[in-house]
Amino acid sequence: MTDLARRLARPEILALEPFDLGDREANPDAIKLDANESPFGPLSGGSIAAGVNRYPEPQPQRLRAAMASLYGMEPSQFLVTRGGDDAIDLLCRTFLRGPQDKVAVTSPSFSAYAHFARLQGSGVCDIPLDPDDFGLDPERVIAALEADRSVKLLFLCTPNNPTGTAVDPAVILRIVDALPDVLVLADEAYLEFSETASLAAEAVSRPNLLVLKTLSKAFALAGARVGGLIGPAETLEIIARAMPPYPLPTLSIAAALEALQPARRAVHRERIAQLLAERERVAPLIASATHVRKVYPSAGNFLFLETSDTDQLAARLQADGIKVRYRPNAAPGGIRLTIGTREENDAALAAFGVAVAKTAERRAELARDTKETRIALAIDLDRAEPRRIETGIPYYDHMLDQVAAHGGFSLVLNCEGDLEIDPHHSIEDVAIALGQGLRNALGDKRGIGRFGFALPMDETEAQVLIDLSGRPFCKFDGRFAATHIGDYPTEMTPHVFRSLADSLGAAIHVKVEGENDHHKVEACFKAFGRALRQALAFEGKSDALPSTKGML
Repeated sequence: MTDLARRLARPEILALEPFDLGDREANPDAIKLDANESPFGPLSGGSIAAGVNRYPEPQPQRLRAAMASLYGMEPSQFLVTRGGDDAIDLLCRTFLRGPQDKVAVTSPSFSAYAHFARLQGSGVCDIPLDPDDFGLDPERVIAALEADRSVKLLFLCTPNNPTGTAVDPAVILRIVDALPDVLVLADEAYLEFSETASLAAEAVSRPNLLVLKTLSKAFALAGARVGGLIGPAETLEIIARAMPPYPLPTLSIAAALEALQPARRAVHRERIAQLLAERERVAPLIASATHVRKVYPSAGNFLFLETSDTDQLAARLQADGIKVRYRPNAAPGGIRLTIGTREENDAALAAFGVAVAKTAERRAELARDTKETRIALAIDLDRAEPRRIETGIPYYDHMLDQVAAHGGFSLVLNCEGDLEIDPHHSIEDVAIALGQGLRNALGDKRGIGRFGFALPMDETEAQVLIDLSGRPFCKFDGRFAATHIGDYPTEMTPHVFRSLADSLGAAIHVKVEGENDHHKVEACFKAFGRALRQALAFEGKSDALPSTKGML
């Protein structure tokens, strides 16, 4: 059977090296820092399995419109593909006719470019990057392609994978303009982690430039395989002819549409900011490791390292269950290390022999969708920033910001609600989501203060007593003469604290007296924030549980 397959297979297929995807099946409990995936799960508020009994749209229009809007394009200027790899394969299948054609790559770079070209039986023109800093020399690229007229496609990874090198858009445009008969792909798979501007707007106005995008990295959808190409509508129509009838599974389409909801965008931005902060923290620490000779500047969600005694280091990483990607073809002892969560990164640093103080992360993210509201939030109890809140009710935004500011924690929250009916649903559901987020971030509550607080505000006195006991109870003592403050109904104030008590699992007692209803409502929220600050703060031993019962 094997001999028959070998005799019938195209020689080009037999000559291909298998994709180096690492050992993805071994040790499912390993910390996976080898594939540049997002360490976060997708922001999904419910089931996405509906509709799988029918074939999906060949080019899903809602998703196409959502992704085009994300990148500032018209739907006709965006082609949805099964991840970035599929887009590369489509280009090779569309434009390469076997040995008479070639692609050009700048090495070291993403191996799929050459792989898919060779799959078509076509050649590869390899133009090395600068060996010192992996910089892209446009004149060298232009000269190489002017000397080899068989090159039809040029693949440029920006930022580059696996080196993380940023590429100036002006350098790419210099190449594009100098080679009007070569189709250039700017692969922007990692651009969300870079300060470099996108070439998307340029791609729709230049006939020989395309831009690749993917939701695998910044939007945590590597397993869904959703990406696409940006370019002139006429070019994309030709490329689409090489696609199979139903390229994207229904589940992938649904997952992508959920991830791209406007309510989710703020949390995705916060995730990117968190990964960038971790990249900057990890880089100098890992540079101090004994086996690390050099850490290259990175504009991706990963770091590229040159290491010594790499076999010894690899054995230690394997023993500690840390998966990385080895790239000796890019540099001696080359290793690409994906940036994960702080806990994952600390485990990787320890495997590299770098001692770091262990700190428990008190963070939580959640998505809460109902027929009336769509909510996404991220909370970090041990950071004061950022605070970005959008509920569509400005005064309520201000009150929630007061809670986070006086509570001393970071809160990113977005709600899309049926405000055309009434603010009630949005106010209630946001309070429920906030309580759930706080509860999740608290974890086992070891080491916290648990209790607290009273606060005066001008003529108003507000007292908030809180017990993070795990037992929900709310008592609200106060009245308001005004029906509304802006679009915020004052009658919802007791309801907010009851919803918080229920979802947080806390006893909350609120008492407010005064003359100005604006002051009275604001004092309640501020005092709640200060009460939370006391209750959330660590006191004494970090592993001590503040309960004689032995549990909360």
